[in-house]
Amino acid sequence: MIQTMQSELFRIRKSRLFFGCLVLAAFFVFALALTFYHNSVNGMLSAISLVPFTEFLFSDYSLVFPLTLFFCLYFTEDFHTGSYSMVLSKGANRAQVFFGKLLAAWISVFFFLLVCFGVAYLSILMMGTARHDIEYSLPAMGTFLLIQCLCFFGYTAVLNLISYLLRHRIIVTIVAFFVLGVLYLYLTKISAALDMDYSLYKYWIVGLSHSLRINTIAEDFMPILITLAVYLFLPTVVSFSLFQKLDLRSLERR
Repeated sequence: MIQTMQSELFRIRKSRLFFGCLVLAAFFVFALALTFYHNSVNGMLSAISLVPFTEFLFSDYSLVFPLTLFFCLYFTEDFHTGSYSMVLSKGANRAQVFFGKLLAAWISVFFFLLVCFGVAYLSILMMGTARHDIEYSLPAMGTFLLIQCLCFFGYTAVLNLISYLLRHRIIVTIVAFFVLGVLYLYLTKISAALDMDYSLYKYWIVGLSHSLRINTIAEDFMPILITLAVYLFLPTVVSFSLFQKLDLRSLERR
């Protein structure tokens, strides 16, 4: 599994698409930092607080869209090229291939988020330190960012599952973006219509990331924990079951 993971990490490191998506996401978070700074200036605030800024980084799908595009193509690439049989013929079993690839994806997500966080905080600090005081709470921000990382790990597992279900890269990409739009529209509308205290949108892993607030983490800790556990483990188990039963020879013939 370690060898498979290293091989997959090498593929990701050599992927122009991955770094293209990373540059796009970095541009998006820079734009968010610029927007937040100007909102603070226009609001005549004497200090810039990094706590609401940390929440503001996830106020839209700036990080979700680039990762969705990359992983839809990444997870379906082996189906597209028919390379699974070649990897398995070298002695690796299906569990090693599956979990090596998934762990490599999670490591790349962590690197992706780390770079974007670095760009965001460096940008806001460079803009704000000259004229404003900087307020922050490292424990609160650290807890929030840890949950966000787990949310993105869970979403990666969901994209992996969609890829094993559909396997065609164009179809997987269209379905993934369609799901993002439909669940946002309908879950938010249903929750608003029912006047729910804890929105249905938060039970969708992307919705949890999008609507998470630092001051409500302690209050909503159990629903957050359950949602993370479900999205981390259930798609992984189902995806692995599908991969175990997959007839790779029939895919090669196609």
